[in-house]
Amino acid sequence: MIFLDDRLLTHPKLLKAGQRLGQDGSGKALYLYLWGIAYAKQHLTDGFIPFNVISSCGVISESGQVAKVLSDRSVRLWRKVYGGYQIHDFHKYNPSANEEKEKRESARQRMAKWRAAKAKARQAACNSVTSPFVRELSTSTSTSTNTTSTGVTRRFVTQHPVENPSFALACVVMREAQQRSWHLDHDGTLANVGEHFKQLCAQRGLAYDADLVRTAYDAVEKAAFRKRA
Repeated sequence: MIFLDDRLLTHPKLLKAGQRLGQDGSGKALYLYLWGIAYAKQHLTDGFIPFNVISSCGVISESGQVAKVLSDRSVRLWRKVYGGYQIHDFHKYNPSANEEKEKRESARQRMAKWRAAKAKARQAACNSVTSPFVRELSTSTSTSTNTTSTGVTRRFVTQHPVENPSFALACVVMREAQQRSWHLDHDGTLANVGEHFKQLCAQRGLAYDADLVRTAYDAVEKAAFRKRA
């Protein structure tokens, strides 16, 4: 983000640069001056702009000549230094590179914390759906009942040792769970499809956890979307 003085357009130095450049000189001087600030802020150069960058910027014609005028002793919006130009009083209106790096790092850490909290909340929501059935699957044989949103009671019995399914098998079971969910409950949400998925896993003696429910559901949804497209 660039912060500018509202008097910049009528600044005596900028007007003088425009006069020296001739026709459309003020516009060229203003454009290159603002471009230089944007470049320095983006690349954290503390106001330094290399010669080769100016000559290849392509924003205006004769950028090298405009840069020379901006650094002229009668203008001094820029100052010619070894290897390029230095924007005059850059740090008076802009933070240093170190300050900007600290600011960006702070923003990065805040975003990382926010994403972690969001992922934790999503995981907790998924666990709240699956945890009761995970406890049931801790034994080799279990019996449970569940009532659907339509009031139909479903009963399932696990009579086989619990096994860890492959991801491909989990996706097959998830597709069947989706079909049941729509047919019985007219509800294709993760929570409802997850209930059917867990019941089917219990019937087959398959183990599962929150991650498997989520990833299998996402994979089946993506496959269905690609098929529709």
